[in-house]
Amino acid sequence: MMKAFFQTRLKKHQKHMMRYMKYVLNDHFVLIMTFLVGGVGFYYSNWLKTLTPGFWWGPLLILVIWVASLHIGRFTSLAQPADQVFLLPKEKQMRTYLTAAFSYSCIFPFVALLLILAGTMPLLVVSTSHSFSTFFFYLISLWGLKISHLEIGRMSIFQDMKKARKNAYFLWMIFTLIILVIGLWFQPILGLIISIVQIILFHKLCWQSMNVPLDWEEMINEEQDRLHRIYQFINLFTDVPEIPTKIKRRKYLDPLLKHISFSQNNTYLYLYARRMLRGNEYMGLYLRLVILGGILLYFVADRWFALGIGILFIYLIGFQLLPLYQQFQYMPLTKLYPLKEKQKLSAIQKLLGLLLTFCALVFAVIGWVSFTEWMSTLIMVAGFLLMVLFFVQGYLPYRIKKMNN
Repeated sequence: MMKAFFQTRLKKHQKHMMRYMKYVLNDHFVLIMTFLVGGVGFYYSNWLKTLTPGFWWGPLLILVIWVASLHIGRFTSLAQPADQVFLLPKEKQMRTYLTAAFSYSCIFPFVALLLILAGTMPLLVVSTSHSFSTFFFYLISLWGLKISHLEIGRMSIFQDMKKARKNAYFLWMIFTLIILVIGLWFQPILGLIISIVQIILFHKLCWQSMNVPLDWEEMINEEQDRLHRIYQFINLFTDVPEIPTKIKRRKYLDPLLKHISFSQNNTYLYLYARRMLRGNEYMGLYLRLVILGGILLYFVADRWFALGIGILFIYLIGFQLLPLYQQFQYMPLTKLYPLKEKQKLSAIQKLLGLLLTFCALVFAVIGWVSFTEWMSTLIMVAGFLLMVLFFVQGYLPYRIKKMNN
């Protein structure tokens, strides 16, 4: 009965998430990610050709990547705030519900680990004496470690498990390092055997021997926190009602607004600028993408590839800030005040032009530091500024006209 209840709740949850996926997986994002993944793959393959077999830091880098990737994915209970009242009489049957939830929680991490292992396997073959035939040994070892990690997550929703969770995580980290070190530097099949042993151990410690009541509040808080992280990612592409809009005063940014004169022609420009500076979602989105793009540019060795990445990030930043245009669409005062509709387009063009120009200059400085060649720097500056001009004067009016229609 409880297993069927979880499946019903899961279908409802998936239907809710699919409503957002059409905004996340839009044509622009898919095109950018295809180009970015293809470029990174091409650069990665060329970089591997420059490496000499048996270099010492290769396995160490892979170890860090694998340990970090094991933290992808959390236990998914799909618990809701009302459950601590309406499901409390069914607490004894919740183990069946949690077993079904555990099986579902394994899907996303398993797929992520499969892709990450496939990406790091060429580096592993180049840096060690192991062959591609050991792929499945490593895959099952990583899956086994992730199963135990999720067991710890499930254990934490029971009462008085904070200390036990810390101890279990510490033990899991020891097993993780032992298994991965043995697999990378010695015998992968031996690491696989130890991984199977630790699955049995953690299942017994974290589930079979669990005889304490559920901590309903902790389970609900953990699930709400997990969903909040997902909604934060979706919020990069579209407005999410589940995330309340947070406004911060940020008085220290007021000097930036003093450059906007108080006149009727600058009404929307002031509103957009104030919304940009005070809103967490737009300010945070802009800063995160600029920092991420800058980091990628710094580590790219080819100037043309760096130019392509910079142009893509400028486009992506501008595209993600487009919803600013509709922020005051239903504000009564803007309807009562005699403002021309064309002022909105002019205002958003000025604001995005300034933001994207600053981004282009930051990328150009990073490119100059990375390449230290004036020709490469001039090419990137010209390319970035041309992209800003194209986006603000060409693509932006077209996109807004499409939005209005």
